[in-house]
Amino acid sequence: MVCRVRFFPDQSHPLDTAVRLIERAYRSGRQVAVRLEDEPQLAALSKTLWESRPGFFLPNVRVSDPIAAETPIVLLLTEETVPTPRPVWVNLARAAFASLPDCEWLFEIVGTSEADKAPARERYRYYRALGCAVDVARGTP
Repeated sequence: MVCRVRFFPDQSHPLDTAVRLIERAYRSGRQVAVRLEDEPQLAALSKTLWESRPGFFLPNVRVSDPIAAETPIVLLLTEETVPTPRPVWVNLARAAFASLPDCEWLFEIVGTSEADKAPARERYRYYRALGCAVDVARGTP
């Protein structure tokens, strides 16, 4: 299966965009993998998911956690892998995937800086070359 890729460019608050996409997937019953740039970004997103609103949270763990297979949302860094397929992936990392994940949807969230945009352009070309259906969303989800 070739996944569909949707880019969300020029996001002034990438973590907020990620939370909206993750929540939408979670509410629809889909498991989500979120690929992050570094430990501080991972910690910030995890905290936000657990504390998103009073009385509501989005359960998440590191992919290396023993309960990751049973947890709806797993968080990982670029060098880590997910042992079982997840239908939805959210990418906040700049590096391209070594191999495309087995998924239905891959959401690429791109910040406003050129440091975010240049690698995103390369990932866009990479996905197109693999035959993925790639589109670009305007605005925030």
